[in-house]
Amino acid sequence: MSAGAGELGRHHFAFLRALVDGIDLEHAWKRYLAFSGGPIDRRHFASRLRQLVDVIDHAGPQRGKASEAGQVVSALRALPDFVPARAGSGAGKAGRLSAAEGEVAASSPRAPSPTLEDWRSRYCGRTGIDEDFYTEAEWLELYVEEFGEPVGESSSGAGKAGHFAAAPSPALSATTHARRAEAVGAEPASRLTLAQRKAVLEALATLENVLAREPSLEDETGFWLGAGMPRDLAKVGVKSLGDLINFINIYGFRWHRRVARMGVVRARRLLGWLAPLAEARGRPLKEAARRPETDLALLRKREMGGTQGVERFALVPIFDGTLPDALSGRVGAFRSQEENVWGAATDVQAISQWLSRYRGQTLRDYTRVAERFYLWCTHVQRKALSSLQEPDLQAYQAFLAAPPADWVQERMVRREDPSWRPFRGPLGRNSQRHEFTVLGSMFSTMLEKGYLRANAMANLGRTLGLLKPSIDVRRSFSDRHWAFAKQVLHEKPDTPERRRLELLLELGSTTGLRLSELATTRMKGFRQEQVDGESAWLLEVVGKGGKLRTVVVLDHVKALIEQHHRDMDAAGLGFDPSVSKVQIPGSLATSAAGERTLRRGDDRAVSASTPSAGSLADALEREALRAWRPLVGILRRPPPRRTLDHLGVAFVDRAASSQADRFGALERSAIYKLLRRFFRDAAVAAASRSDAPEASEFLGASTHWLRHTFANTAVKQMQPQVLQSLLGHSDLRVTSVYVKADATDIVRGIRAMQRAGTDCGIGEPVARRAKTPPR
Repeated sequence: MSAGAGELGRHHFAFLRALVDGIDLEHAWKRYLAFSGGPIDRRHFASRLRQLVDVIDHAGPQRGKASEAGQVVSALRALPDFVPARAGSGAGKAGRLSAAEGEVAASSPRAPSPTLEDWRSRYCGRTGIDEDFYTEAEWLELYVEEFGEPVGESSSGAGKAGHFAAAPSPALSATTHARRAEAVGAEPASRLTLAQRKAVLEALATLENVLAREPSLEDETGFWLGAGMPRDLAKVGVKSLGDLINFINIYGFRWHRRVARMGVVRARRLLGWLAPLAEARGRPLKEAARRPETDLALLRKREMGGTQGVERFALVPIFDGTLPDALSGRVGAFRSQEENVWGAATDVQAISQWLSRYRGQTLRDYTRVAERFYLWCTHVQRKALSSLQEPDLQAYQAFLAAPPADWVQERMVRREDPSWRPFRGPLGRNSQRHEFTVLGSMFSTMLEKGYLRANAMANLGRTLGLLKPSIDVRRSFSDRHWAFAKQVLHEKPDTPERRRLELLLELGSTTGLRLSELATTRMKGFRQEQVDGESAWLLEVVGKGGKLRTVVVLDHVKALIEQHHRDMDAAGLGFDPSVSKVQIPGSLATSAAGERTLRRGDDRAVSASTPSAGSLADALEREALRAWRPLVGILRRPPPRRTLDHLGVAFVDRAASSQADRFGALERSAIYKLLRRFFRDAAVAAASRSDAPEASEFLGASTHWLRHTFANTAVKQMQPQVLQSLLGHSDLRVTSVYVKADATDIVRGIRAMQRAGTDCGIGEPVARRAKTPPR
């Protein structure tokens, strides 16, 4: 907003009233002007105050209100915060306090701020959110908002003169400000008597009626926002306040992540100011923009409570009776005339039978693929799935590469949300390959089970140019990178968290366990055997497709597991009888002792069959609890969960258990984030040290890199068939990709061949061999 324009908003006058009523400058600025950005610095706040007073001093007389303007300007210029600090006071240096400010700081000692981790843990417990609710950058921003910027951190300038931030609420009365002043322990300006303060407030009200202008949706953002925010918004196509409302409604609660330098704190303040404006202008912000998706999901779940649940298998629930026979598959062109072993009469029933073979993440992934394919069949191609021909599938590939806009959702929403759509955007070649691989498996199974008499997907990959690529075994750590990662790990303090991280790294790199296997494998899988006269720990693992395999756990890794369990015990964590859910793989073998394992879809915990004798029963119960302990568990009690009261208001339910697993297993998403965070730390450390390996390798690393690292190391020591068993590959051809020589081995081999064959002319330069003429 131009200082010369003499046009202000009501929030500017609310800010001035707060100061006259005795509200501290920082509190008033945060309440009304903070979301435009700029440093959290009293000098910055005072600079904004002086700019605002200059505009009133200039615009008041022009509008015939010289007397009121003079009265207000005199009162505001008398405020202690209005006067710039003298040059000798150190105010011009970042982080320095004036003499008066130093006296205040000395007279009111402040408790030391908690660490980020401790504060974040308490914040999650207080609000009922998970740590991944905010990004790391957003957590840092929230921390700074609560405790202030670290001493010595420089701040950016105050922005363009004359630009004033909007406030998150309308103008408040003097009485309201007075009550807030009492709440924060502030005192009214000492230089004004009660009568003088009343007169100044009345003059401010008069000036507000004359000078204040209501925002319009057609106003450019730069008219009301400052500190570079309009420039950042323009980069995403937002030029006016109306554009901003539309942008927020499209992208929802996390809209700010799409705008540079628009952190969660600034976005929250901006939304607070914009919401009543949007409501008053007839373009309100959607509920999805004002509340997190977790709250909306709870609300929908409560609204659906007591109703007959239906499986959402489309944009709307699909029932067999809602489609004509030509689309349902009852008379599909390639339907088998014989009875199928599934007893399926329609395509939906056949798809459901095929999906019932899978569990967990595989089920979710395959459901997504099958669902949007079926939607395309019935809504776009207008054919039953069982009537598709090869040209139809070629058309589907083109559809995947460029789905129409009404099939694409702009933001992440839950499956039950009305705005859910099948796609997040066009699919690249790798994603297309995955789609057709899954669909090919589905069609093959339908043919095998007698539902189809022909498979349109057969050998389609070559036709579509989607041949399956080999595994990129280079996505693993070199010896140098691995040594540096271990160095970074051991530079961390020796805490339970660091010991758990070491366990994860060692488990992944010495056993080749997948992420899901790290999360679901239990201590009951351990057994000890004698091999070549030495004791060895073996661990049974249930892998993909419920396939059982045995891996070797080295002694030092087994010791890390035991230490980790002692850390869990010391924290009082692990078994929680109030939790019913247990993280398990798709299937588990029943133990020889007759211990009852969890069945598929059964969320009840395991209990051993015990006799009535108390001491023996207790011993067997303890043994059962030890057997079901996870390899990797929690070290901190999860925050209580959010739920809704009878009015639909979210609150933290501290009575309900928040543990995700009855025995304290760490969820796979938590394991993934722990390792990704560590690899980012390693990348930062590598970038700051001259003798370190390339940081870029760590930035792309994930849990699966540990599995590739194990395989690349193990293939040099054992036969491919043994490695296949350790990795749980169903096909030796998959394992053989680790056997292929890398570029280094190829070059070394050719050079060795050249040296060995020089005497007989192999590898000799042509010019040299030409000197000896043939006989």
